[in-house]
Amino acid sequence: MPALLLLVGAVCAQASVNTAADSPKELAMALARKAARSEKAGKNAEAYIFYSEAAALQPRNRRYKSKMTLLQTRAAQESKPRPRPEKAEVEKKVDTTAPADQPGLGIGPDDVFDSMTEREMADARELKGLPTLAARRGPQDFDLNADARTLFDTVAERFGLQIVYDGDYPKEAQKIAFRLSGVDYREALHGLEAATGSFLIPLSARVLMVAKDTLQKRTDLEQTMAIAIPVPQAVTTQELTELAQVLRQTSGIEKIAWDTSQAKIVMRDRVSRVLPAAALLQQLLSYRPEVMIELEFIQVATSDLANYGLSVTNTFSGVYLGHILNNVIATPSGVTNLLTFGGGRTLIGIGIAQAQAMFNDSFTSSKSLYQAQIRSVAGQPASLHVGEKYPVITGGYFGNTSGQTGTVYSPPPSFQFEDLGLTMKVTPFVHGLGEVTLTLDTSFEVLTGQAINNIPVIGRRNLVSQVRLRNDEWAVIGGLLNTTNSKATSGFLGLAGIPYFGYLFRQISTDKEESNVLIGIRPHLLSLPPDQVVSKALRVGTDLRPYTPL
Repeated sequence: MPALLLLVGAVCAQASVNTAADSPKELAMALARKAARSEKAGKNAEAYIFYSEAAALQPRNRRYKSKMTLLQTRAAQESKPRPRPEKAEVEKKVDTTAPADQPGLGIGPDDVFDSMTEREMADARELKGLPTLAARRGPQDFDLNADARTLFDTVAERFGLQIVYDGDYPKEAQKIAFRLSGVDYREALHGLEAATGSFLIPLSARVLMVAKDTLQKRTDLEQTMAIAIPVPQAVTTQELTELAQVLRQTSGIEKIAWDTSQAKIVMRDRVSRVLPAAALLQQLLSYRPEVMIELEFIQVATSDLANYGLSVTNTFSGVYLGHILNNVIATPSGVTNLLTFGGGRTLIGIGIAQAQAMFNDSFTSSKSLYQAQIRSVAGQPASLHVGEKYPVITGGYFGNTSGQTGTVYSPPPSFQFEDLGLTMKVTPFVHGLGEVTLTLDTSFEVLTGQAINNIPVIGRRNLVSQVRLRNDEWAVIGGLLNTTNSKATSGFLGLAGIPYFGYLFRQISTDKEESNVLIGIRPHLLSLPPDQVVSKALRVGTDLRPYTPL
């Protein structure tokens, strides 16, 4: 009986060792078998988890992905409902800077980026360039047939390098044929790694360590590094979150964090993963075309003011007539003589008509031009405001502030600033080298002169449009037209209204004013779009045998 127990324990130990050394393909097959048993037992959620793990180990296996997709709905129905998160927690995780039409809305930076300690952040350095060996330059030819240690020593000596071996590196007597011609030190060392099943760890500019290429040895011996990559200001939080997801899925980076105080992305993992991930991130950050948008506001105003007509007096004056015909002062006798013009020999006369002709014309013209430039990147909006900020009261205390015990404290009113004038928001989209599409959102806000509860009413005109232009091509995207025509008539009461004859007793004033505002726009492409830039190929190796930069 004890022997049987020992035998069973030995078999279990051997099985655990074999499981640890199984390849990803075998592990995926084992998970798929567990998923099939769970699905047969009616445990759809458990089967979905097993198939998802198998699909992660074997991404090219369509069967695992299809089974996982089929079980997704049934697994969701079996899963326990989660309590609704608090409002503060939702606002913390959701990125409010992303547009509503982007698919990444709802995934915040906290869900993608890892948290690192202050020491890890301080140890991270900016990537100045890929570390390289100071080997002898020039191509070499090799035709060797020796064991692994002899091959490494010979190749390293040719390029002026030195080799040290891991303590567990085997001393095999088996000879390996190694033939290459016209290769540099990188090609020669990487070819030797593939021929001997080993991997190299650079220790200094001229010293390399050789170890057997196993998962355990790579975990124990491969160097771990942390680097910091500056993030341009043009990259939004949503775009940065999507870039972090791409890096995780592509390179399998262990830790990636975002230093908001210094606007840097910090990555920490083995060298074989960090360096390709950093090179990929730099390419993704630099392949966004920049556009300079030139705006011109042209305003032309004319005014024509004219006054013409005859001005007849509506007052009467008395005129002394004593010096005419040596008239003697006499008092009129009777009412008839008093009412008769001149009163016989009276000394006073009345003036009944005095006219004045006038014709005035005034013409003014003005033209003003305002130029502005906005710099943006493809897909990111840029804003321009021409005007002023006007304070508008949003709340206050207007009750009685007096009382029996004294004056009651009145809190100050709260207000916010409204942007008066022209506000323009432009979002460029680059189509190759020739054309740019501009999405425009233009608003014009002015005070109407009216108020409700002492709060001024603001009038707004809004224009939303799209225009597609060639590089350095002008377009008029909108304008404002204001025309005023006024006419005023004044004259002698009753006589001025008579047709034709009334022109002798009236004055006419006309005022014509026109104001035109045109908005022109022209794009300038400052950098090449992504389809015009040749991306660099990055060699990363395989999951089990990643490529180590030398």
